[in-house]
Amino acid sequence: MRNLILVGIACLVVGGAIGFFVGRALLEREWSQPAVLQRLSAADAQRSKAGKNAALIPKEGSLILGKAPVSRARMVVAELTAKDPVVMEVGDVGNGDEGLVLNLDLKNRGKCAVSALSGTAYGYDAYGKPAQMNAGGEYYVAFNEEKIEDLGPDQVHSLSVNLAHAQTASLAVAHVDQVTCADGTKWARN
Repeated sequence: MRNLILVGIACLVVGGAIGFFVGRALLEREWSQPAVLQRLSAADAQRSKAGKNAALIPKEGSLILGKAPVSRARMVVAELTAKDPVVMEVGDVGNGDEGLVLNLDLKNRGKCAVSALSGTAYGYDAYGKPAQMNAGGEYYVAFNEEKIEDLGPDQVHSLSVNLAHAQTASLAVAHVDQVTCADGTKWARN
């Protein structure tokens, strides 16, 4: 009986060690995949344009981040937005009066007061995995705001967008693709 207990404990220890190293290797493999930036195809844009939030779908040709864990996505977006005039400081998805709401704090690093902007936000669940944000099941939505009056140089603007199709998303990552300044100058991501 004693030998049987020792063999059982040894099997648990060996199984736990194997599970740890296999899990670690799979996680490293998943995170090392390049988070490819790609252009949104017409088929993808059309598939997502259903239901209540059809206006929140990025336009055909918009730059979209491929699925990746939130840490990897943050690294890619940080590289992408290194020289952008407006960047996201904090992003989340939370409950509001009308359901789930995308909340973004956007900082103006440019030299002009921003009057309008648009971009793409990506939703992640509490475990850092991509989570549904639109009717097509994708983990991204577009955001757009015009008539901004409080986003001068070195200021932060809070943007909130109601989401009808988000499910378990709680974290957000975003990049701004177009900026219009109060003086009429425009900036856009190529």
